[in-house]
Amino acid sequence: MKQRQYGFTLVELMVAMVIGTVIILGAGQLFLTTFQTFQTVDKISRKQESLIFVVSTLTEAGRKGDIGNYAIVPDARSSDSRTRYYCVLQDEVENQPLVDLAQVDDEKACPALFESKGDTVVSRLITLPIGDCREDVSETCDRITFTISERNKVITQ
Repeated sequence: MKQRQYGFTLVELMVAMVIGTVIILGAGQLFLTTFQTFQTVDKISRKQESLIFVVSTLTEAGRKGDIGNYAIVPDARSSDSRTRYYCVLQDEVENQPLVDLAQVDDEKACPALFESKGDTVVSRLITLPIGDCREDVSETCDRITFTISERNKVITQ
């Protein structure tokens, strides 16, 4: 006479536990990868938003001949018993910071906002540091360079 089995054998339970563990580890790895991707995309999006704002503000001011109203200034911030330095785009007329451009090693690392590019046509070569531009983390530092010409002076020539 055949005896009826109630429940699972020890081998079946161990195989089920191994399969469950593999599935849970795979789901955990997928979650971590997705989270890291989200953080990277978020960081890039913030950088892009700042860049769009800065470029449109400077382009409008440059075309009107008001580019001198803006400057890149150093800003020192203390927290956790250490000082961090940032290059900040500032409205010099209102004496108001507009946006953080880059984190740098010291106050002297912030570049000038523009250089004149010609004598007769007022063109400005703008270079913006974006991201983390410290020496030990320089792989996340970008430098965006573009030229702005003052419309009135271009048209009259």
